[in-house]
Amino acid sequence: MIRVALQMLFGDATKCLGVVLGIFLSTFLISHMLGMFNGMMERTYAQITDIPLADIWVMDPAVEYVDGPSGLSATALDRVRGVEGVEWATPLIYMTLPVKLPGGAFRSALVMGLDDATFVGAPANVVEGSIECLRALDTVIVDTLSASSLLKTPEDPRAHPLPDRSSPHEAQTRPLETGDEFFVNDHRLVVGGLAKLGPQFLARPVFFMTASRALTIAPPQRNLPSYVLVHAKPGVDHAALAGAINQATGLRARTAKQFSDDTYWYFVRTTGVVDRIAFMVGVGLVVGVSVSALLFYLFTAENAWAYALLTAMGAQRATITGMVIVQAMVCGSLGYGLGIGVSCAMGKYMLTDTLPYLALWQSLVGAGGAVLAICVVASMLGLRRVFGVEPAMTFRGR
Repeated sequence: MIRVALQMLFGDATKCLGVVLGIFLSTFLISHMLGMFNGMMERTYAQITDIPLADIWVMDPAVEYVDGPSGLSATALDRVRGVEGVEWATPLIYMTLPVKLPGGAFRSALVMGLDDATFVGAPANVVEGSIECLRALDTVIVDTLSASSLLKTPEDPRAHPLPDRSSPHEAQTRPLETGDEFFVNDHRLVVGGLAKLGPQFLARPVFFMTASRALTIAPPQRNLPSYVLVHAKPGVDHAALAGAINQATGLRARTAKQFSDDTYWYFVRTTGVVDRIAFMVGVGLVVGVSVSALLFYLFTAENAWAYALLTAMGAQRATITGMVIVQAMVCGSLGYGLGIGVSCAMGKYMLTDTLPYLALWQSLVGAGGAVLAICVVASMLGLRRVFGVEPAMTFRGR
């Protein structure tokens, strides 16, 4: 009977393609929206993943996410180093300061103050210059994306990089380069290198400098640094070590994975991104149910006489139900496979800093669940039409 069901399905190619297309559109919309959401939210904890050497991040107990640090006491570093299982621990200064560009424009930049001796937390992919340039006086490393966009400087330093829009001509600008000067919190700094970082959730420049230089330019405050980065001894469980640091110091210690999750869920709770994505996923589900269920209903309605004939010949309701479910699941599988394939292909080949995409297995399962719901609704509507036809009616007009 399964073979008969498939012959009936593919025998009406137009409606079969219509059902598959409806599920394809639904799957594509759902999976692509979720992929873009995942890609965008992955950027919220980019600063954590950009420092792979740090197994554990130690912070003030009030800190909820990576971009909301609070200064630690001067004794925090020594207390963390004294915990059994810690191989090394270094301070990290993490703060936002105003930047004045050569042309006079202002930006807010993330300043990362690295340990003067080890440079733990420095970018791994330095494309111009080297990490050692940080040992030079007043020298910083800047991320390449900001250097070519937010930190563009005028070719003529006397021209403002952001002229009035009513001006008949605009100042010519160029990317920030090594050797260029700018001011951070009224302190002169020089670009010593450019580094390529992972895409950030917030569009802002990132500057790397030594902790001593960061303390010099930072506004006066009692508690520094912002975080303590910890590397565990070989064989030590990171989660267990984080718990030991919590107990021994009274500070909040989170593994890199835990802190990434904390940051991720903070932005999920506090931004409207989730509501917008949920709306688009809902639109995809409605499109799929409406188009696919309607076309599948029309398909089963036109073939109701065949099902009624099979019933008159002794086929059980369970057999008819199985045939309809198989037809719905075949269409669902084809539409799901095409939707996921096109979504992943577009996500890969159109991936840019402004069009993030990350396909997670949870997204694929979620899209599969939506397709299953569409198939269930389509099957129920089709079966209602099939079982509403009396077997005796099949011999009239046929």
